[in-house]
Amino acid sequence: MKNYLVLFFLSILACGRALPCTCMGPAQAKTMRDVAEWYIHQSGIALIFEGKVIKQELKTGSAGAPSNAMSMTGSGRYRVVSFDDVRVLSGAKPENVSVVTGLGTGDCGYVFQTGDRYLVFATKGRDGLWFTSICSGTNTVEDSGAAIRLLTGEKPSADDLLSPQEYEKHYIETVLPKKTGGICGRVLKPDGTPLKGANVELWEVRTDDLPSRTADDPNTSSQDGHFCIERADPGTYLLTAESEFVGQARYMAFYPGVYSQPEAAQIEIKPGVRLPDITFFTFFEPLYTIRIRVVNSDGTQLSWKNGCGVSVDSVYRDPLSYHISHTLEDDGSYTFGYIPGGNYVVSTFFEPDLSGDSPRPFPESTKWKAAQKQVIVKGDTDVVIQLESNSRSN
Repeated sequence: MKNYLVLFFLSILACGRALPCTCMGPAQAKTMRDVAEWYIHQSGIALIFEGKVIKQELKTGSAGAPSNAMSMTGSGRYRVVSFDDVRVLSGAKPENVSVVTGLGTGDCGYVFQTGDRYLVFATKGRDGLWFTSICSGTNTVEDSGAAIRLLTGEKPSADDLLSPQEYEKHYIETVLPKKTGGICGRVLKPDGTPLKGANVELWEVRTDDLPSRTADDPNTSSQDGHFCIERADPGTYLLTAESEFVGQARYMAFYPGVYSQPEAAQIEIKPGVRLPDITFFTFFEPLYTIRIRVVNSDGTQLSWKNGCGVSVDSVYRDPLSYHISHTLEDDGSYTFGYIPGGNYVVSTFFEPDLSGDSPRPFPESTKWKAAQKQVIVKGDTDVVIQLESNSRSN
């Protein structure tokens, strides 16, 4: 367990929550300065710079995989992040600094915030861009002191000489409470009885297309319906509750006990502040399945073996709508369960081939165009998506 502590903790610092992406890390590091040195000297790191994020764009496709990723889950989209006010600490300064990274939903992407400053560890990417991830060591400038001091030749601080375990304890107990806020309360069933085991979550309200930051109670609601969300980043949020599945249904609601996002009350989280306790009721909602089959004109079998996958995205951007993806089964289909009724966009994507020494596209990914289909779910639903040939590859 200790061998993975550094890796796990740095993922928390980088993203604010654990993600289904597993990276190789500096398992033998004895101090935080050792951790910084390990990331600085990673194979393939050709540019380390400090800069301010000025723009982020979402693209369809895959950003690729970090060379030190042991597992990841593709999302079918990625970010192109542009920086200004750049100070290069290692490597030659490029004319324009843009970095490719995953979406941050299991694909090892780093979740940047526009307007904030970061220390970025980058490898050479495609189309003249650079690539980074949560596996690379990229972090906010505020939390990158050990690496910056090492790169600029400064003497280590007392914190730099702490062990990773000591620094984790210090960060969680001393730093996070000042940087984050929280909210607690109770969540109830429609009849007023406590809702036990519900996932109660804060979901950031955004005006762009980037994924929202979230925070939740890792223990779910207790026997009496009590929950407590701590260590939420400052910002404007919606608060939601969703139970474990009850057959083919769930309990769900937006605070203050309403069914839809337009009715929900926004909650402002401020650093160092825990808001007063609240109480809200939930609704009982039926759920369905969507079975998706991908076909093409020449009969080529598409599946996880050649990186083909499908995603199901609600047209609504709210915390209780579904946005999920998965690679296809051997028969070219995949079935998603427990989907609320509503309007969805079903899309195809191709993940990179990770079986070799470095990630590379599957041949099928250049042969076929990605496809989309709008679907209305009112019950269990079957969807067939036809891929068209990409003439540029012929």
